[in-house]
Amino acid sequence: MSEEPHDGATLAEAGAPQRPPAPGPARSPDVQPARPPADSARPRRALLRARTASARSRAASLGRRAPLTLSVLAGLWLLALGTGSLPDGPPEALAPSVLFDPATVGQNPLSLLLSLAWAPDLPAYAGASLALLVLGIPAEARLGSRRFGAAVAGTHLVALLGALIIGAAAAPLFPRWAADFGTTELGGPAVGVLGAMMAATAGLGPLWRRRLRIVGVLLPLTLVLYNGALMSVALLVAAGAGLAAGPLLLRHHVRRPAAPSIRESRVLVALVCAAAAVGPALAALSPHATGPFAVLGFLFTGVEGATPDAVRAACEPGGVVRQCAEAQLQARAGVGGVVMSCLPTVLLLVLADGLRRGRRFAWAGTIVVQVGLALLSVHTFLAFLRHGADGELAPLLTGANPERIIADLVVPALQPVVIVILLVLVRRLFTLRAAPGTYRSIGLRVLVALILAAALYVGIGLAVADQFSPAATLPLLLADFPQRLLPIAVTLRIYPAFLPSDSAAIILYEWIGIAFWAVVAVLLLRSFRSVRRTGDDDDRERARAIASVHGSGSMTWMGLWPGNSYWFGDASYVPYRVISGVALTLAGPVGPPADTVRALRGFADHCHAQGWTPCFYSVTAPLADALGTAGFRRLQVAEETVLDLGSLAFTGKKFQDIRTALNQARKNGVHNEWVDTRRTPLVILDQIRSISEEWVADKSLPEMGFTLGGIDELRDPDVRCSVIIDDERTVHAVASWLPIHQDGEVTGWTLDFMRRRGSGFKHSIEVLIAQAALDLQKEGYTELSLSGAPLASASGKEADEEPLSRVLGFIGRVLEPVYGFRSLFAFKSKFGPRYVPLYLCYEDPATLPAIGQAITRAYAPDVRAADLWRLLTTAPHRGRGADRSSAAPRAAAGKTP
Repeated sequence: MSEEPHDGATLAEAGAPQRPPAPGPARSPDVQPARPPADSARPRRALLRARTASARSRAASLGRRAPLTLSVLAGLWLLALGTGSLPDGPPEALAPSVLFDPATVGQNPLSLLLSLAWAPDLPAYAGASLALLVLGIPAEARLGSRRFGAAVAGTHLVALLGALIIGAAAAPLFPRWAADFGTTELGGPAVGVLGAMMAATAGLGPLWRRRLRIVGVLLPLTLVLYNGALMSVALLVAAGAGLAAGPLLLRHHVRRPAAPSIRESRVLVALVCAAAAVGPALAALSPHATGPFAVLGFLFTGVEGATPDAVRAACEPGGVVRQCAEAQLQARAGVGGVVMSCLPTVLLLVLADGLRRGRRFAWAGTIVVQVGLALLSVHTFLAFLRHGADGELAPLLTGANPERIIADLVVPALQPVVIVILLVLVRRLFTLRAAPGTYRSIGLRVLVALILAAALYVGIGLAVADQFSPAATLPLLLADFPQRLLPIAVTLRIYPAFLPSDSAAIILYEWIGIAFWAVVAVLLLRSFRSVRRTGDDDDRERARAIASVHGSGSMTWMGLWPGNSYWFGDASYVPYRVISGVALTLAGPVGPPADTVRALRGFADHCHAQGWTPCFYSVTAPLADALGTAGFRRLQVAEETVLDLGSLAFTGKKFQDIRTALNQARKNGVHNEWVDTRRTPLVILDQIRSISEEWVADKSLPEMGFTLGGIDELRDPDVRCSVIIDDERTVHAVASWLPIHQDGEVTGWTLDFMRRRGSGFKHSIEVLIAQAALDLQKEGYTELSLSGAPLASASGKEADEEPLSRVLGFIGRVLEPVYGFRSLFAFKSKFGPRYVPLYLCYEDPATLPAIGQAITRAYAPDVRAADLWRLLTTAPHRGRGADRSSAAPRAAAGKTP
């Protein structure tokens, strides 16, 4: 709802008492202000003491929650400093006894436990400290100090012993990987802390338990397969030990496992595909990768990193020109070459986001890329059989017999096949398609990007032709451009027509393909957010028919505005709009009360099937209670202001301002008049439009939407319109009223669109609302909702415990100088309304940032980043310098935030 008295109106002009300015002589601008008295420093000292006390309270609370974790953290660094273990680890005389070394653990068995308190170097100390702070504190709070300590020590010991067993078992199959175990030292509590955290997940709810376990196992497993370091093996064993120990430690607190929902299943598949995509790049970029699948770093990326000595050897007189060119190309594979070598990884990560959202296109695209990687591995394997191992591949296979070589190459290369089989088995999870025309539009944009990239490559290449060796020509550049779009692994066997020799040519040569694929990645990510709109005219008319019978909520009619989609149950519907994967509803289901609970659950299940995050916005307390039984949390976001017309009478001292406004209106010849916008004379309609345009032009940000109506909503035949007009037929203010239905009858109205003329009668807002309430009371209606101002509440305070509440509070403070939401809410209190709390209900606290973004975009879809920056940098100054008495109801709307 939009409300606007006029550009220069103030609350004092609207009936609030106005404080006259303090008398005194005017001061010249060049006169320095007097120094404030010493007592003015007292509030600062009090604020400093309050902040200090708050910090001490938080520290004390943290100490009570995790005393053992903080003690271990302090002891870790004290021991490091006391024994001279920084920055290169314990001294040589001490290291064998306090660091775990698989090669010498037989002579120092106590190192299995003493390694908890020492780390091999400064980065390891930093990593252990981070693990204690991020994982140790919540784990100890969940397990308790005794069980936490037992879990850390127990899983640490099991992890090190397990790493020894795995190293011994892997020696016959992967001799180089097992041999590297004996050259690595390990220490610090990070391994045990991960095990304790995995044990603590047994006491969590099914959602977070599943998420933490997936990440806690999948991340170390990926490191083991592709990197193979001793630390990654120990972390994986510790995670498994923690999972096994959790039910034993929390035998009285274990919750029954629940089958993953469709949404969680999609997330799991997406994580597996993402890990399989990152693994080869991790192996390629790691200088000492020796894991079982480390060979994929070469097969899928081709990154060898030729050294200057290798280039000189390949290019010495009498050498083969082709090998010299390939060595130079590898040596020049800088940042750009490395990024292009990881192109399949980047594409698979982009497609993994689509898998998370249940997109059919992402499912098919992942299969295509994985099949391509499988064919690439076959090609590389056949080339190896013809030419033998070279580069980075040679050390991985040195000393192996032919059967072992085939196994080492073929088995890891089957990874893409395994991923394809997995996707085929779970294909029913990925059935969602983008809106019609989405991929046709993407195809056209990709074609345009391709043409522009080719033009840039050829144009700039000709401009710096002398920076290529040999000099670049138009035919050579055109023939070479397709290779710039392919990863190095594909182009290594292609003889290069020329090579860059100077900085401009190198940047063009390496980065033109990256720029093109970046555009493709952005377009794909945007397409995964595209949804099929269901809010067509037929759905809207169907929803209107239900709302005309069961539309008892004050926000029901807003759900019929353009931009909303509709989910229909047996007898109810839910209006919503999807923004950034969040299905944001407008209040609750509309339909028979007996069907409400079924509709709530049906819509939530529909959102899960579509890969959306359900968010019930601005629901009443009974609906919030019903959602609470289904696992939803609540957060109060507004208080609706309601007038009960049956007992309304503007009598008594508290309504003095209202009576004064009505008396002034009669003296000035202005009155409230109900108009039909379909039959109103054009001169009245033009005035209404001009008042609206005057208000919009006065704002530094665009007009808001979602629950905030505008001039277009006056065209609805079921919406009533009232104006404050004088005897000369001049319109001073205008408002629209949305119907509230009960059993097919209109029982009340909701204030929506409300604005006033800048030079109009200064009390027109009070008269507009008060006289409309009295008129509707005479017509027999029982309820009049004045709505609630967005991002404002009766208390004016935000809940400290909810991040989203703080975000919405910040947005409200930033927008206050422009829209005056809080001033508007305070202004409505003079009508003595009844406050009805409204809530936002959500399932997962992790989705609160996305929900906050969705709410912001729903209200201000046209606000640009430059607008927000200008508002953030100017609004605070404008707010400090503004006269507090000028906080009139200038808001663009009067709905819930």
